[in-house]
Amino acid sequence: MSSEEVKEKKEKKPKVEEKKEAPKKTNLGDTATIKRILDDAVIKVVLDSEDLGYVEDTALSNVKLIIGFASVGSSGISHAYPASFPKNWWVLLACCTFYFVCSGILQFLLSFVELESILLVKGDSGSKGRGLNISSHFPRFQETYTLGIASLPKGSLFLPFAPTFRPNPNNKAQDEEKGCAQRSWPVNKFFDEEGTFYDDIFEAEVYEFFKDYETNIQKKTK
Repeated sequence: MSSEEVKEKKEKKPKVEEKKEAPKKTNLGDTATIKRILDDAVIKVVLDSEDLGYVEDTALSNVKLIIGFASVGSSGISHAYPASFPKNWWVLLACCTFYFVCSGILQFLLSFVELESILLVKGDSGSKGRGLNISSHFPRFQETYTLGIASLPKGSLFLPFAPTFRPNPNNKAQDEEKGCAQRSWPVNKFFDEEGTFYDDIFEAEVYEFFKDYETNIQKKTK
């Protein structure tokens, strides 16, 4: 990447609080770490940009925490119950059943509801309460990172009934009608040969994508 391109991208940097941080570096063969670095940068832009001003919707996360703590608490009950085996067999059975049910619910949410979601945000006063489901797609041994935005009409608790992010849609117009959009970039655009991450350039691209979404797609779904 030339110095002129770097300078041009830096001029488009979103208004985010300035924090002095050491440049992030990674092994270019480690796709999981690269995805995590890019995901963190997306979250930073969405939550910290002054003129985007989104707020994280933690309702679904809180429900998952309650389910998780409840499942762990069942093991404590099985140990604290004042009876020894086999007199407490029904308590052990009930606790084990409850634990596996809770684990199944969490696994279901992860595998079939959240999918590739990295952040859920609340809607502002101008979007009639519609939030956003922000997802990312970066398969192993690939070089294209895809960022998706889907409408979240009734908040994170209703994520199972909201439009789903689908990488590389076949019908872009139909997805836009549902409040969905996505944009892809080659990751070598944001990392040099030594693995140094150009966060300013990537954040500018993400910011531009969100502003374009708010202008051209989000308003159509209100």
